[in-house]
Amino acid sequence: MKLHLVSGFLGSGKTTAISLACNQLMQNGLGVGVITNDQGINLVDSGFFRSLSIPIRQVINGCFCCNFNQLDQSLQSLIDSERPGIIFAESVGSCTDIVATVLNPLSHFHPDIQITVSAFADSRLLLTLLQGNFTPFDEEVNYIYNKQLEEAGIMVMNKIDLLEAKDLKELKRLAGERFRDKILLYQNSLNKGSIARWLEELDNPQPASSNSPLEINYDLYASGEAKLAWVDQEILMESATNNAIEEAFVLISKIHSGIKENNFAIGHLKFLLNGNTKLSYTTAGEADARIMESEKAFFATLLINARVQTEPGTLARLIEDSIKEIETSTGCKIITREISAFQPGFPSATYRMADPFINSQPGGG
Repeated sequence: MKLHLVSGFLGSGKTTAISLACNQLMQNGLGVGVITNDQGINLVDSGFFRSLSIPIRQVINGCFCCNFNQLDQSLQSLIDSERPGIIFAESVGSCTDIVATVLNPLSHFHPDIQITVSAFADSRLLLTLLQGNFTPFDEEVNYIYNKQLEEAGIMVMNKIDLLEAKDLKELKRLAGERFRDKILLYQNSLNKGSIARWLEELDNPQPASSNSPLEINYDLYASGEAKLAWVDQEILMESATNNAIEEAFVLISKIHSGIKENNFAIGHLKFLLNGNTKLSYTTAGEADARIMESEKAFFATLLINARVQTEPGTLARLIEDSIKEIETSTGCKIITREISAFQPGFPSATYRMADPFINSQPGGG
């Protein structure tokens, strides 16, 4: 069996790539599974994969490294119940040190599983970083971003379709200079050929030397995570005029514009409408937001996963103010079923192994 660990910063397009890779594999008759991961407990991505009938498990309330036993149980559960040939495990986008805290412990306890690590990056944000230009995130957040790119043997520079030709050429030049020891893939995850190329690379055994444990400052890592606010909110919209879905789109747009107007950097801003329609925004652009023609409905559900560089209370109030404004302007009724606003705690890994073939050690900061 093969396990593909997929890391990379918030908003880099990991979920889209995994969903389309699973679709291609299933069309070829292969069994697949996905393990999602987040610091929260109510995940847009989990609902999205369920809507696609892709078998999933989730690791919640912390990253894979801090919840390694939960990851291991999820992995075994998928194997026992689904017998997949391939499982994708998508780490939360604020997590790094995957090789030492996830890959090596898994290799230690499951030597029969072939494991790969891919690190995704939004090509637009990566180009800005490589050029030494201003990025929207604080230096502590950029530290996590850079460490994610440093450790993985396969780097997927995603969303290249959103770059102009001259910018893509420059990205290839700069990335080739900085990441000479890595396999570099320039990918449009909405393109079947790009996904097939990624899957082909994942099918090749990766030498242990291609994924290097990091030298990492956990205090700086924790400071970067603490710069980000997490808000998960599940709401029900009721419309006496049968326009609940249209009003949900208006609310989505209002929340996004409010964050932009305050100049808050967006890690990701995800919405799941009625359990099957996903919309995503990032700081680098809005190309992942696909607003389709709305249907008539008295009710609509909306799950919000917001990861934004600000304080949790500030982000929660912004969303609440947007809700009140839409209630006033449209006459709809919006009920919050569940809400959680927080910052991630200090990362404390269950294990940290420089090498999978040495005795396991409890790890952490």
